[in-house]
Amino acid sequence: MNDLIIMKTPRIEKKPSSLRYYQDGPPVRVEPKEWKLCLSLIRCEKSFYLTLDDIKSIPKRVENRRMVCVCNWSIRRTWGGIYLKDLFNYIGLIRDDYAGLFLKQISIGTPEKGKYDSTIRIDDAISRNTMLIYEVDGEPLPLEQGYPLRLIDFGLYGYKGVKGLGELQISTEFELGYWEQCAGYALEGKVKPKKYFIVDLKTHHFIEAAEVVDF
Repeated sequence: MNDLIIMKTPRIEKKPSSLRYYQDGPPVRVEPKEWKLCLSLIRCEKSFYLTLDDIKSIPKRVENRRMVCVCNWSIRRTWGGIYLKDLFNYIGLIRDDYAGLFLKQISIGTPEKGKYDSTIRIDDAISRNTMLIYEVDGEPLPLEQGYPLRLIDFGLYGYKGVKGLGELQISTEFELGYWEQCAGYALEGKVKPKKYFIVDLKTHHFIEAAEVVDF
């Protein structure tokens, strides 16, 4: 089976378009046999390279969870992938405490826009079962939504999780990412308590904060 995914002309649909995230659009194509995720431990200058098959060999998690966008909408979907902590366990990075450590995510990028990056707190991400996702609603991620791999911390706005992941860097610096520098978004990226449009329910609902689990 050929896993090569080629970008098709997007259909017009009612739910918000993920193309906003990419500005000029995602990569035109990604060759899964050539793609690798680089995981760098900067302080010890050590790197791991994982193929998509490596990542899929880690026990899969399938969870129905709600993500929230800073553009005032939210959607609940069924995500397939692995927990961030499962990835760390896979490479032998097992700690009782991740305080003071941060995860910088860097995208594959495009020739037009270059690479996109975002940094999150590892301890919070682990506690919230942050996922590295390669499926949505039982199907491989389309390019628009982050093929072959994307990160979502469900307690943070969507801009804090990079689509089309190419590299993860573990460091002691909480760096400003693309959207913090470009649009002035908050570095922490925590979901703010206010009313959002709930795409899957076609209604507005007040979200308190953090991960939404009650609807």
